[in-house]
Amino acid sequence: MFAQIIDANINRVAEGLRVIEDYVRFVVSDKDITDRLVQMRKTLNQSLGDFPEHLAIRDTVQDVRSKEVPDKRKDLNSLLKANFKRVQEGLRVLEEYTGKAFYNVLRYDSYELEKAVLLPLIKPQIVPGVYYISDNEENLIQALEWGVSLIQLRGKDREKSDLLEIAKRLAPLSKEKGIPFIINDYLDIALLVDADGLHTGQDDVSVSELRSVFGEHKLLGRTTHDFEQGKVAQSQGVDYVSVGPIWETPSKPGRAGIGFDYLSRAKELDIPFVAIGGINYDLLDKVLSYGPPLIGLIRDFNRIPDIQAKETKYRLKR
Repeated sequence: MFAQIIDANINRVAEGLRVIEDYVRFVVSDKDITDRLVQMRKTLNQSLGDFPEHLAIRDTVQDVRSKEVPDKRKDLNSLLKANFKRVQEGLRVLEEYTGKAFYNVLRYDSYELEKAVLLPLIKPQIVPGVYYISDNEENLIQALEWGVSLIQLRGKDREKSDLLEIAKRLAPLSKEKGIPFIINDYLDIALLVDADGLHTGQDDVSVSELRSVFGEHKLLGRTTHDFEQGKVAQSQGVDYVSVGPIWETPSKPGRAGIGFDYLSRAKELDIPFVAIGGINYDLLDKVLSYGPPLIGLIRDFNRIPDIQAKETKYRLKR
């Protein structure tokens, strides 16, 4: 009785899975997710044995929606989202019209796969370079113009209301430039301006609690002063850690510099790390020799273009 509905939705689900699978296989090259998509498609096709009449009743001529031209997808994210929705809606229809529970299992599997495939596309990416940190709005805007890798609004001695107003102005500018905008300490400000990330210290709220509120599509950074703290932060799910202060710095009053022991081991972490603390152009070579993906700058603002040039040269040589 419902053979045409079952046939149409099996085709719909299989087509959507193939579109997603080819992206994961050829663009992302993720074997695990590709294998999961292949297995889902095989399970779906095997279910056709329960409906041998599906080909006999297929009638595209009488289908009032056959040969409709689909909407043009504006970008990769919308293309993949549309195909995941096609898969999930088709599986729900199959579940309802056949009463078979395994279609429900496949549908929930697809929700997890959607998260695994789409999250990297919508989450800001960390690229190597200069990470500029300041509460000076003009300097932060100029840093965006210079094309730094990230900017962070940090103002330990500023009124919180002032930081919020600055953040409101910086957030849209950073999005225009495609440069992640990080808020230091204040989760509420990060949420209010839809910042790309939040950086917190060792004594702040746990990473898991921050993630539950801020979302998995946002960047979380953690201040760390030794390798064990870095390992803990990584295990908790941060996206990057700061390593420092390398030298004593006014931005960390009362804290001695940690030197280079931690920096020499930071490559053992599986996440990006930021060398920070007292770094300026004259000391840059000493830091770059350890190959940090990111150089954290606070005071030597005017030398950012020179620091970028030197950092890029080192990175290309490695």
